[in-house]
Amino acid sequence: MRPLHLVLILAVAALVFAPITGYIAASHGRSFRRWFALGLVLPFVSVFVALFVAMRAQLAEEKAARGPKPPSET
Repeated sequence: MRPLHLVLILAVAALVFAPITGYIAASHGRSFRRWFALGLVLPFVSVFVALFVAMRAQLAEEKAARGPKPPSET
């Protein structure tokens, strides 16, 4: 594959994945601009990282909503 094709593929991937990464982050209370920039730098990886961070935040919120766990009797 010629270098120009590779550059074009990476550029298109960055332009596709960067807004998706930013949207995922913004919908979970994170900075759109920072995650958009991360999506430009790491187009393929950033989407998975944003999904992981969003799922982790959602699990933390659910755990906090349940309240503290009562002490177990031994």
